[in-house]
Amino acid sequence: MHLKTDKKLNFFFYTTLIIILTSVNNYNLKSKNTFNVKDIEVNGFSIEKNLQIKYQIENILGKNIFFLSKNYFVKLIERNDVKETRIKKIYPNKILISFISAKAICIIEDQSNRIILGDNGKILDVKVEKNNLPTVLGSNNIKNIFEVINLLKKSNLDYQNIRNIIFFKSERFDIVFKNGVTIKFPLMYSKEIINYSSNLLNNNKFINSKVIDLRLKNRIIKYE
Repeated sequence: MHLKTDKKLNFFFYTTLIIILTSVNNYNLKSKNTFNVKDIEVNGFSIEKNLQIKYQIENILGKNIFFLSKNYFVKLIERNDVKETRIKKIYPNKILISFISAKAICIIEDQSNRIILGDNGKILDVKVEKNNLPTVLGSNNIKNIFEVINLLKKSNLDYQNIRNIIFFKSERFDIVFKNGVTIKFPLMYSKEIINYSSNLLNNNKFINSKVIDLRLKNRIIKYE
């Protein structure tokens, strides 16, 4: 009688163990499928361009969403036409990619070359109207041009009314407005000096000046 009881206990134990193991395996298999990427959504550009980008990264479909790293999206992040890329995992199986597109901030004319610079500091492959953007002359140093333009855009000057930004070999620059007024900045320029030049433009003493020369320290030279 005692032996029969032990056999019943053993049978119950092993049956329960098999059920548990089978359930765990089934759950693991189901979980793996549940968290595989099944949908990719791209926005920020035109419908056609969003679809092209989506096609370029279709290799992530079927991959486990938990193990997707930044490396899968490097080409998207490094695109020249993108200012910002946001990648969001929407569990259990969707990837949302949102772009903020780069916008043109100037036209760089260097001999026979015409370069469009974006607000991400990269060269853009876009068509723009020349009259809508300042034209940069005298330099093709993208980094330096980008820094100066950011300084101008953050200053009190009306960037939209700038016609030309002219660089010299010394890395000094002048700006020419659409009304023909020129401001000559010193080699050691700063946001404070640029803001100061904006104040001069609004000063009655300089209202008829065609050139405001700030190259000499503590001196303002004007030409009418």
